[in-house]
Amino acid sequence: MSAYFVARFAIKDPTLLAAYSSKAAPIIKSFGGELLFKGGVDQILTGEIPTPGIAVFRFPDQGKLDAFYTSDAYQALKSAREAGAEMVLSAHS
Repeated sequence: MSAYFVARFAIKDPTLLAAYSSKAAPIIKSFGGELLFKGGVDQILTGEIPTPGIAVFRFPDQGKLDAFYTSDAYQALKSAREAGAEMVLSAHS
């Protein structure tokens, strides 16, 4: 069953976020992940969203998602991710 990796984010530095994203993308792909959607909020219908950006990735299963997230290659990007944006990361299956 597919598993979904969701990143909600508020950009701190667009250049640093772009650098992080360009390094994370091939890692995600190497674990079978694919980007389904990336963008900002067009309209808030109810409530508040502290992190208006969102990116949703689909992985073949939870095992592949977990392997991606805990991989040395992805964990090495933690400081780049934190420099580029405030993020809330979650997994859904």
